[in-house]
Amino acid sequence: MRVPSWILLMMTLLILAGCSTYSVVTDYDNSFPFASYKIYHWADDPIAKSSSNVLASNPLVLKRIKNAVDRELATKGYVLNNNGPVDFTLSVYAGVQERERYNYPPMDFSYHHGYYHNRFGHNRLGIYDPYWWGPYVTYYEEGTLVIDVMDQKSNELAWRGIAQGILKHYDTGKEMQQDIDGAVTKMLAGFPPLNR
Repeated sequence: MRVPSWILLMMTLLILAGCSTYSVVTDYDNSFPFASYKIYHWADDPIAKSSSNVLASNPLVLKRIKNAVDRELATKGYVLNNNGPVDFTLSVYAGVQERERYNYPPMDFSYHHGYYHNRFGHNRLGIYDPYWWGPYVTYYEEGTLVIDVMDQKSNELAWRGIAQGILKHYDTGKEMQQDIDGAVTKMLAGFPPLNR
């Protein structure tokens, strides 16, 4: 069964893991006690409900992302607790932006042949002329996924992971989940950071 196209346009994670053009970066504030973090919960973030966050209109994709994050954090020993005190809060944001790429084809040569007349009669003449087609533009969609870790006591940003790349399309939810899992694993490889 093919996933409807309106869902495909909103799935920012389509960029990730299965596509060679994605990148992941993380940053953090080393003043926070990451070593003491054990328990977390998901924020009821107003940003997640904003029109600029494509996950607001795609709750199934948001659920896939959260499940992938929860599984990855569980392997690191973190505990999800929705009803009690926590050490940090997670939130997620995704966006899609149309981009342009200018492509420059290589210069090539064309061969022209003909005849010219001289005192010895008709002779064949061949000329190679260089030509260049000039640049042409292709359009693509770039997706961004952001995972934020907020320190619960100070309510300040402690850690951020960002993945960016070219969107791709999926035929099944299973393919999408595999790429989401791979992307989340790569993003959270930098969490918790090693304090220096």
